[in-house]
Amino acid sequence: MTKTSFIAAAMILGVVFLAFFLQSQNSAPATESVAGIQWVTFDEAVTLAARDNKKILVDVYTDWCGWCKKMDSEVYANETVAGILKASFIPVKLNAESSAPLTFQGQKLTSQQFAAAAGVNGYPTTLFLDNTAMPITIVPGFHPSERFVPILRYIGEDHYKSVSFQEYQDSNGRTSQ
Repeated sequence: MTKTSFIAAAMILGVVFLAFFLQSQNSAPATESVAGIQWVTFDEAVTLAARDNKKILVDVYTDWCGWCKKMDSEVYANETVAGILKASFIPVKLNAESSAPLTFQGQKLTSQQFAAAAGVNGYPTTLFLDNTAMPITIVPGFHPSERFVPILRYIGEDHYKSVSFQEYQDSNGRTSQ
């Protein structure tokens, strides 16, 4: 084997090893905890939400999305956010580019198909579903915890059923935590 062939083979092996390593890093279990939040699969969330009478929060992300990572490190890591999620929601992380299967309203879909059907066209996007997995609303984009907490309370405490978000903010303070 020539020196050039050896170097090329070593580089290819290095790239293959790196690809496997990165894949294993991106394939974290669905129950990975951020600030004590137990993320579950979509199908598990549907079952748990019906059983526990909680809403479902679906964090739609991609592996390459910097704002998604910021949402994890700054927002979902916030103790107030984590506390509200634990009290009122079954949290799901859904990779919008994944072919992982899920069942929605009796239909088998991939995560990618579900995200597209839900109207997700940017990342991160947060989907809110009721305890029967019927859509409540979709909230696109990154929101710092001081803006995300009122959204979680508005939906988690069922205020969305009786007042607009603007009315809720006006009566509860725009940045209350």
